[in-house]
Amino acid sequence: MQEHVQSQRELALPTISRECRPWTRWWWMGSAVDEAEITRHLQLFHEVGIGGVEISPVYGVMGAEDCFIPFLTPRWLQLLRHTIREARRLDMGVDLITGTGWPLGGPWVGTDDAATKMVIESYALTDGSPLSEPIICNAAPQAALNALMAYSEDGQILDVSQHTDAQNRLTWAAQAGQWQVYALFQMPIGQQVKRAAPGAEGNVVDHFSADAIARYLGHFDQALATLAGDERLRCVFNDSYEVYEANWTNTLVPQFQQQRGYDVRHYLPALYGNDEPDIVSRVRSDYRLTVADLLLEAFVQPWTEWAHRNGALSRNQAHGSPGNLLDLYAAADIPETETFGPDWISIAGLASMPGTPPEQGGRADVLVGKLASSAAHVAGKQLCSSESFTWLDEHGKVPLAHMKAEVDVLFVMGINHVFFHGTPFSPAAAEWPGWLFYASTHVGPTNPWWQDLQALNGYISRCQSFLQAGEPDNDILLYLPIFDLWSSEQGAEHLLHFLTVHSEHWLDENLSGFAATARQLWDRGYSFDFVSDRLLAHTIQVAEQQLHSHGGSYKALAIAGCRLISPETLERILDLVRAGATVLVVGELPQDVPGLGNLPEQRERLRAARSTLEPRSEIQPGIIESRLGKGRLLVGQDIEVMLQMAGIQRESVVDTGVELIRRRDEMGYLYFLANMGQERVDQWVDLPVQAEAVALFDPVDQRRGLAHTRASNDGATEVYLQLDPGASILLRTSFRAVEGEQWSYLSPAGEPHVIEGNWRVEFIAGGPTLPGPTLVDHLTSWTEWDVGSEALRAFSGTARYTITFTTPPSKTAAWALDLGAVCHSARIKLNGQNLGTLYTRPWRIVLPQGLLEGANHLELEVTNLMANRLADLDRNGQPWRRFFFVNIEYQEFDASSWEPLPSGLLGPVRLIPLRQPGSFS
Repeated sequence: MQEHVQSQRELALPTISRECRPWTRWWWMGSAVDEAEITRHLQLFHEVGIGGVEISPVYGVMGAEDCFIPFLTPRWLQLLRHTIREARRLDMGVDLITGTGWPLGGPWVGTDDAATKMVIESYALTDGSPLSEPIICNAAPQAALNALMAYSEDGQILDVSQHTDAQNRLTWAAQAGQWQVYALFQMPIGQQVKRAAPGAEGNVVDHFSADAIARYLGHFDQALATLAGDERLRCVFNDSYEVYEANWTNTLVPQFQQQRGYDVRHYLPALYGNDEPDIVSRVRSDYRLTVADLLLEAFVQPWTEWAHRNGALSRNQAHGSPGNLLDLYAAADIPETETFGPDWISIAGLASMPGTPPEQGGRADVLVGKLASSAAHVAGKQLCSSESFTWLDEHGKVPLAHMKAEVDVLFVMGINHVFFHGTPFSPAAAEWPGWLFYASTHVGPTNPWWQDLQALNGYISRCQSFLQAGEPDNDILLYLPIFDLWSSEQGAEHLLHFLTVHSEHWLDENLSGFAATARQLWDRGYSFDFVSDRLLAHTIQVAEQQLHSHGGSYKALAIAGCRLISPETLERILDLVRAGATVLVVGELPQDVPGLGNLPEQRERLRAARSTLEPRSEIQPGIIESRLGKGRLLVGQDIEVMLQMAGIQRESVVDTGVELIRRRDEMGYLYFLANMGQERVDQWVDLPVQAEAVALFDPVDQRRGLAHTRASNDGATEVYLQLDPGASILLRTSFRAVEGEQWSYLSPAGEPHVIEGNWRVEFIAGGPTLPGPTLVDHLTSWTEWDVGSEALRAFSGTARYTITFTTPPSKTAAWALDLGAVCHSARIKLNGQNLGTLYTRPWRIVLPQGLLEGANHLELEVTNLMANRLADLDRNGQPWRRFFFVNIEYQEFDASSWEPLPSGLLGPVRLIPLRQPGSFS
């Protein structure tokens, strides 16, 4: 074989490490754990293919108080060390949340270190008249006075903070004219750690104070010092920022003065909202930038450095934070996003289970998820994780099919390290359903589909081995115009903006032009990552007319919906152009600078930077070009026209309903493709990359082979693709020729053969009781059968369906077994051979050659969901909820009125004859 020809083995799936496997958040409820149960849990996790755990201590279970172990006590740390040792034995990893519950806080956070808010109140004075009322915060009389400033109608500003008496009355007399006095009060927000574990209740820490964070982390130093050698944690974790109303810290005034160049106390009316709109906008922008800097530089960066000193990595959820999320995500070793609510599966073409309340659980937005993956890609982080399946549906109503659908959406967003949300610690002695967490998809051994979870985990592991290999290969950097957000008033009720994962179209409402361009790029199949001012300044360089980040390279930088930009950022962008970069501006160049500090000088710098783009020429109708150094900058209304001029091609396969993500390594390109449409794809599709060969890998059944390919007219590659709705495929291209087995393309070759007759049904696992065996000649939900109807309506578990059938008299290349409708997973055995587990559409498997005989024996072990048994518990008034537990609407949980969910094998079960296409036209 010639050197340029590779074997197909070289194009095989990468090695599956523990990071490739899904991990799970492991709630230690009351930390009521012991060595034997820890080992039992970890063994169960290992057996179903879970790669690691994140320990998250939370509130306990009523009646188990004697077993509670206070957080970070010697006994607690002893159990942590045991967990790490046992996990290592099983080739698993252990992460630990930096506290308990969320957000960061605890009993060691005193009032001085607690999260703080400011309140501003104003008073009117006229012609020297005294102020009759005391200077006390009406909303919170206990709040401390931080600043007291007087402003005259002719522009005088006086600090009168020292002019109050013991009764908090103003002793300063206003001079002639109208004066406004503004008082800035500060006070702890009073927020306590949510869902705290025993021994860890207390104040939420001030995330804007470096000193408070240092003292908070210092409490962990002695504890983590007990971990040595093989007992090290992999990561410390920070959950989503949910510090409500915090908007101040003791050092904000001097920090503001140092960073923005003026005293914010001189502009309290603007901060309050009582000034010229432009001044209000500018002061609030500077204030928001200062808070963002503090959050990054006082919390996330020092916390990550502290983790490294303790031999661990950092994993951070930035969403919800009042800062530039791209910078906050990028500052951690593993950025983490979050999915929340049922709507994520709608992106993948599925609907929620019957009975799910409408408009519950948040809204899904791919762009929000891409903030985390963009930060990972640009900053060169190998992993980007996700807290997954939070409130994916009501308790007990989440099938594996819905989890797979959400995972596929996560993958195309750029997530490659999935965390289940999650798994509560529950002792073996606890009666079913065991201990449950309130806001989760229950990924635990008491869920009936636990025995089938290994199939989903195998799928996730194989996909993530691809998605963690190589480097990202997106074509476009899209600048996030953060100052247009920070200068807006929409959503600024509490002065700060909070971008959460729970809001649909948040970006559209606050950054409409930017969001419209981002959605157009996504919908049209252009690959992109977001980039911030800070990341542009510190991570982007130009080589050979490509923009290179710490994680990958890009063909162009795009700017859209940007009115305000700092001179430093525009100068940096123009330096990139001079070095050979291509920059595309949608609409027009930014017109002004943000903020108030040094405003005339900043505007002049911006004007000077813009002037370097002259002369400009219209190179085609509506497209203006500026040549600068080795590169160019295009301005126009149509982003796609400019992308074509920059030589950037889209992934046109998205027109078929397929979503994708692309990576690259030294051998070629790696694709994950998922059909999220409702139609089967069976056609040639374009890939805008050059390839000598393409290998396909099915991450569900592990089939592999070399695809049919041909060169397209523009020198790219066309691949023949067959992909059913809901199906996905891994695709690897090669820069060199490859020899190996060809991919087996199969299409229906005639009418399907329905397997009919008497099905014997035996209930083999589950409860509350095992219904007796029965025969059925027509497949329907077992909840609809007359025999043992009440027991069947209440049953959650597994039933074995068996039938004997004769192979149809048909000559065909292959057969597929199609189960029709399944509620909700099925393990298949045919003629004594295990064929695997089906848990999602298409409910079909290609049978091995030669397996069918004259007479065939088919066994299907079908498992339903938890919901029917939970409803039975509540209908019978059984007191099983001995822990905090609510429904998806955050109301008291009560399943007694639930109708039974369809369960079992609904069929029809069919044999489908298959043929190999004679040609690919």
